[in-house]
Amino acid sequence: MGVQCSYKAKPYIASRLPLKIDGEVQAVVSFFQGLFKYDTYALELESYKQMANMLDAIMESSYDGLWITDKQGTVVKLNKAAERITGCSAAEVLGKNVAHLVAEGIIDKSVTAEVLERGTTVTMVQRTRLNKKVLATGNPIFNSEGKINAVIINDRDITELDRMQKELENSQALLDFYRHELSDLQLSELEINFHVCRSDSMEKVYEKCLKASRFDSTVLMTGESGVGKGLLAKLIHQKSNRCHGPFIRVDCSAIAETLFESEVFGYEKFAFTGAGPKGKLGLVETAAGGTLFLDEIAEVPVNLQTKLLRFLEEGCLVRVGGTTVGKVDARVIAATNKNLTEQIRKNQFREDLFYRLNVISLPIPPLRERPEDIPGLIGFFMRKFGKKYGLRKHIEREAIDALIQYHFPGNIRELQNIIESIIVLSPGDSITIKDLPPDVRHGRRWPVLIDDKKTRSLWRLMSEVSTEHIVEAVGRCGSQRKAAKHLGIHQSTISRRLKKRSAN
Repeated sequence: MGVQCSYKAKPYIASRLPLKIDGEVQAVVSFFQGLFKYDTYALELESYKQMANMLDAIMESSYDGLWITDKQGTVVKLNKAAERITGCSAAEVLGKNVAHLVAEGIIDKSVTAEVLERGTTVTMVQRTRLNKKVLATGNPIFNSEGKINAVIINDRDITELDRMQKELENSQALLDFYRHELSDLQLSELEINFHVCRSDSMEKVYEKCLKASRFDSTVLMTGESGVGKGLLAKLIHQKSNRCHGPFIRVDCSAIAETLFESEVFGYEKFAFTGAGPKGKLGLVETAAGGTLFLDEIAEVPVNLQTKLLRFLEEGCLVRVGGTTVGKVDARVIAATNKNLTEQIRKNQFREDLFYRLNVISLPIPPLRERPEDIPGLIGFFMRKFGKKYGLRKHIEREAIDALIQYHFPGNIRELQNIIESIIVLSPGDSITIKDLPPDVRHGRRWPVLIDDKKTRSLWRLMSEVSTEHIVEAVGRCGSQRKAAKHLGIHQSTISRRLKKRSAN
């Protein structure tokens, strides 16, 4: 009979066998068998139990549905999430083949069957009897012989994702609508404080200015003298997050070459003969925290363009006569009426400076290329100078026609000067064609358009033609947005024209 004992803290089973000679016990043989192997088996069994419990816990912790089937496609295990997604209980499906689940309508098709047939991972979209949309992925588990031993399926309910996707699309559409409305409001606000421009080309310029105002990128404006580059630079500044900082305009053509460096970059005390004892801030430093507008940038002396380039690249400058490098945080907008590419070819402008300035290119068309803007500009300047001088005057249609037909070599600046002049000098409250300068009266580029009974203003005719064209395009395309894309104009232009047409 075996008796459990221990030796040196190790367990044994001891058995004794007596040896008898002539009926008497002459010796005893003892057998000792260690219990180590049995302990190992017990520990391994306990480990397996713990792993099984851990597997259960892992499966139940997943928000996705998890299924395990054997090599015949019979369900052997599933978690609570799988029950929730499919709307069935474990009792309904355990021990059943996936083919029966399809036949009973629990799922519309089986990813397990596809995995067993193809022998590889399969992903498909299923529908459950709760009409939920499920993304199911089946992964085969192979044995040592390379045959499928089981299939593990992951179910993800994408019904909510589909709903969120539709909501996102609706939100995006609503966001686009609000963006267009905001653009309209911003453009309407410009009409109060800035020139009224109805041409598509200038509307695009204004929109580009509004976009550029949100960032600190350098802007290079190009266009003839008098097209309003300074006004647009001020617009960008006022719409930017630097609007509370200074707006410093530097007319590069008005500063003598010998004084340019000291005026723009400043100087230290006693830096040169005549320099003050306290030194002087340059215009660049004065613009710290705001916007530096470099007008007529092509007139910057070539020998100082390198210093300007360093400031643009690093925000650093050194005053005349100084050795300390100063940092200045200022947004730069540059403008010119010259062809900088031609200036580069003549070695009158640095190519690297041009590329550093030309981050956002903003070409501004001359007034003669957008005559549809002239009526609005006339009204704008009539109100501006009428308020300034306390005069209320009306401009007759024939005078407006003459102004529309004039080619305006001086662009908006010339139109502004003409309106101010005729408001101040015209004898009566009504401004006629006789009050206009001779160049305007005789500088027409189009014949006067004659109606059957009366002279029609060119700007009104152009407006009517373009509006009718827009109405036709909207009817043909089915929506304002599609019509805008077809015509190559902004939707806000269409909206504004149609509102104006309805009001009339």
